[in-house]
Amino acid sequence: MPLPFRLPKPPGLKATLVGAMLLTVGTTAAIVYVPWSLVSKRNIDTIVDQVNQEITLGTSQEVEKLFNNAESAQSLLNSSLGQNLIDLTSAQDRELFLLSVLRANPNFTWVQYGDATGDFFGAQRTADGRLHFHLRDWDGKSRSTTATVNTYAIEAGSLALLNTETYKMDPPFFAPDRPWYRNALESSQRRAWTVYVYRSTQTPGLDATTALVNPKGEIWGVIGVGIELTQLSEYLQQLQTNHSGEAFIINARQELIASTDVAEVMPTQGQDSADPHLQQLETVENPLLRIASQTLQEQGVDLENLTELRRFAFKDSVTGDRYLISFTPLEQLDWVVGTVIPEASYLVEVNRNKRMLLGVIAIFTGLTAGAAVLMADRLIARPVLGIARTAAAIEAEKFELGQLGAIARRTDEIGQLARVFDRMAQQVYSREQRLKQQVRDLRIEIDEAKRQKQVKEIVETDFFQDLTLKAQKLRNRSSSKAAIAEPKETEQALPN
Repeated sequence: MPLPFRLPKPPGLKATLVGAMLLTVGTTAAIVYVPWSLVSKRNIDTIVDQVNQEITLGTSQEVEKLFNNAESAQSLLNSSLGQNLIDLTSAQDRELFLLSVLRANPNFTWVQYGDATGDFFGAQRTADGRLHFHLRDWDGKSRSTTATVNTYAIEAGSLALLNTETYKMDPPFFAPDRPWYRNALESSQRRAWTVYVYRSTQTPGLDATTALVNPKGEIWGVIGVGIELTQLSEYLQQLQTNHSGEAFIINARQELIASTDVAEVMPTQGQDSADPHLQQLETVENPLLRIASQTLQEQGVDLENLTELRRFAFKDSVTGDRYLISFTPLEQLDWVVGTVIPEASYLVEVNRNKRMLLGVIAIFTGLTAGAAVLMADRLIARPVLGIARTAAAIEAEKFELGQLGAIARRTDEIGQLARVFDRMAQQVYSREQRLKQQVRDLRIEIDEAKRQKQVKEIVETDFFQDLTLKAQKLRNRSSSKAAIAEPKETEQALPN
């Protein structure tokens, strides 16, 4: 026989009110917390887009400024030479002129000229702020180069010669073999742009060069300005100060032009120091830059034909970390600015805000729930339980008049209920008292009737009738004896 199913005991009123309050407050907190959490996570993409726009816009403006400065200086050089303002055959004039141009443009690293015969002279700015004038004399017979370097310091607004150094260059320097020279001759435009590694500093540089042609159409040489691109890396570092991740500039061949990780831009030690090349993005060691390279390979991005911002998401299969990668073309040459931003770097802030919000919600929920429970207990649970206890007292016949006086004095619905219940309880109490009295009276009547009936039944029995007759006879006999005895007593009482 299956056991009868027993329903669980329902919770009491106080427990129900407390549960309802906690459920209401908790649901309200969840309505606030959960959507905010989801929206904040989705907003990471928006934040990253804003960071990318900031980096791209700033980088684009910086690159444009460098190119404009280079174009202006290049135009100045061409104009000076075209109007015969400078005589390149005069060692003193050309040295003073090139140093002056270099001083006037603090972003420039080189102002240089390469002769078709292989000779070279140029002014260079080094990281220590000093200016150097290089004269490299090419000897075609011995195929060697003799370099003379004058080093200047700027003191009180003028140039002060510090020293002069002469040495044989190894490997020898032949101007027409340099990338900036060849590119100027091969370019169909008036001005050629060349990005390569400066052999003197082993750093990437940008040269704006122009080929000089004599009236007969013969090449005299190539003149131009050079800009060391480490300043672009330094600028990217400044942009990235308030953000995590990596920002970089590459060309269509995925050669690294600039990066927030300056060390990665430098040529590796294994490269030939005589002819160093730009660092390929796929050969870097920086893990974030490698993620960018891997994304380019996996997504098949054609940087040469990139015309707009491209965004990608990369998830590390080992750590599960998610990265947001973007590539945006610049207007200059085939350069592309890229960013790699770990999502976790922004999730840290989001999670911290979530914990703060959760703590505030928990405190608010606790205080609100506590206050709600106290108010519900005082304003609802206690009065209702008081009415319930009164009902139990009525049931147990222990009701006392005025038991709901405090509750009945309330002006709200519970007070009204208490007053109605109090009147009903009083009526029930009075009715019960009347019923009890009626029951007592009825019980007396019933007992009297029952007694009379019993007496009647006894009287009507033969035994009682016989006893009655015998008692009557005895009474009659007693009466007769008393009557005879009375005259005798009277006679004896009379005097003689």
